[in-house]
Amino acid sequence: DPIIETLSALNSLWEYQLSLTTFTLSFFVNHAYSHWRLTYFCTRAIQGRINDLCMLVTLGAARSSRYGEVDGTTGYQTKNANGESIDGSEKDAKKLVQDVTRMLRMSHTLFWAATPTLSDGLADVHHKDGGMIGEHEMPKNFDATQFGPMLLSREGLDMLVRYGQLTPREKEGLVASGLPPSQYPYVLLEWAGLRTIDGIEKGELRGGPGMEENLLRQLSMLRGEYFNIGDYGAGRMPMAYVQVMEVLVDTLCVLAPLALYTKMGTFNIVSTGLLTLFFKGLLELSKSFLDPFGREGYTAHNIRVDVLVSELNFGASSRWVQAGDALPSDTIDTSDLVQPLESHEAIAEFKEGDSADGVDTANTYVFSIDEDINIPEPEVAINGSDDCISGGFNDSLLS
Repeated sequence: DPIIETLSALNSLWEYQLSLTTFTLSFFVNHAYSHWRLTYFCTRAIQGRINDLCMLVTLGAARSSRYGEVDGTTGYQTKNANGESIDGSEKDAKKLVQDVTRMLRMSHTLFWAATPTLSDGLADVHHKDGGMIGEHEMPKNFDATQFGPMLLSREGLDMLVRYGQLTPREKEGLVASGLPPSQYPYVLLEWAGLRTIDGIEKGELRGGPGMEENLLRQLSMLRGEYFNIGDYGAGRMPMAYVQVMEVLVDTLCVLAPLALYTKMGTFNIVSTGLLTLFFKGLLELSKSFLDPFGREGYTAHNIRVDVLVSELNFGASSRWVQAGDALPSDTIDTSDLVQPLESHEAIAEFKEGDSADGVDTANTYVFSIDEDINIPEPEVAINGSDDCISGGFNDSLLS
């Protein structure tokens, strides 16, 4: 039959194309995932460098002589209630920490505002029952895709001043710099660096040349990570490569019913559907990897910018500052705390008034031994005293 012979010849051609498409599509998926992975870890590296800077500044901030003597004291070397420096100089380590961490947070926020994304929690709107979730809370005519430029505008900067994220003079300085709004993140980054160098010169930051070198290195690495986001987006994939893959996959799927008929008969209906599902699915997956911020409509694997900003704001404003402020004192006498027993042979029934190794165990523990399991079971909870309750410190020690 001439038709069968023609379809048989088409099958031979289709098998060659199948091998070529499978080979090139595999590399295409791998390259697309590599781009997504590089972009993702770059966003995490930006967070990491800012966290490093905040931790270093908090570690190096000058502390008062009483720091560590009382739990919960900030210990920063700062001005007294009259606004005068405690040692006659102009040191204010607490303000240094606040300024640097705030500038770094705002640099990060404005960087993502200046970077075109549609995965910021506003532009990537979700729809349900024909309407946008939470649309009653949105202003009329609100264009979520313009939220970043709005934040970088003068009105947006005024809003940041009202919320205490920028000072009025910082807002004026950004505008007076003459740079486009997309460069504001780098202005704030340089201001943070200048503030740390000024703090070192004033003695607000301790650590010497090693601290200064580490801070400058982290600032330079952060600048590089900022630039990498744009570079990865610009060089992600030549357009011709994407178009070739589209043509290869489409022609493979279109010719599949005819090419497979001579070998599979009517079963080629099912086989064509499966081939189309797999090959088109891998192609769409690759396109999704190449669009990590959803700018081209692919939302399956978006990197959430709102989550990145939220995580960084917590780390920069709370984690390191509060950890440094909560340094426990070394004046708590822990010699009266019961030490854990080393073996079950040493377990005995402690009664009220008994003692072991000079440790008063009155009203502390009563153990009973399970003969089968040999696990001590406390029958009386830790009794509260002036120094500890339920195994933790009471409020008086943290005040």
